Amino acid sequence: MFQDNPLLAQLKQQIQEKLPKKEGTIKATEKGFGFLEVDSKTSFFIPPPYMKKCLHGDRVKAIIRTDNDRESAEPEELLEHNLARFIGRVKMFKGKLNVTPDHPQLKKQSLKAKVKKGLNPTDFAEGDWVVAHLVQHPLKGDAGFLVEISKKNH
Repeated sequence: MFQDNPLLAQLKQQIQEKLPKKEGTIKATEKGFGFLEVDSKTSFFIPPPYMKKCLHGDRVKAIIRTDNDRESAEPEELLEHNLARFIGRVKMFKGKLNVTPDHPQLKKQSLKAKVKKGLNPTDFAEGDWVVAHLVQHPLKGDAGFLVEISKKNH
């Protein structure tokens, strides 16, 4: 009944537009949650489910929600990503290539990977050091993170 109702869609849009928004930088923690740092004095908690859509160092626009006097941020739009080109290690997951960035705040992040044209995926093994580029990001409308391996570091 309400599935494709244009009035409901318009109401949702108006509610979204009225919600407070802030721009800031993502600071990840070891425990899965993070913070949106707006300036040196202001930061907002980001719950773990929302942290799955962003990476440490990303600059984002986020919706600020208040629930029982507690404010939290929901990253909505990627303004600038921190991880364009990076060095990481190959990690095989269910027989598929993944790359873990060599960065203290990102070492738990295993990102799906593909290889650049001209490279053979079978030339890469668990633990290999590689140079990779971030090519897909969930906050840019992509299904998830995807990196492209451009070369193997020997």
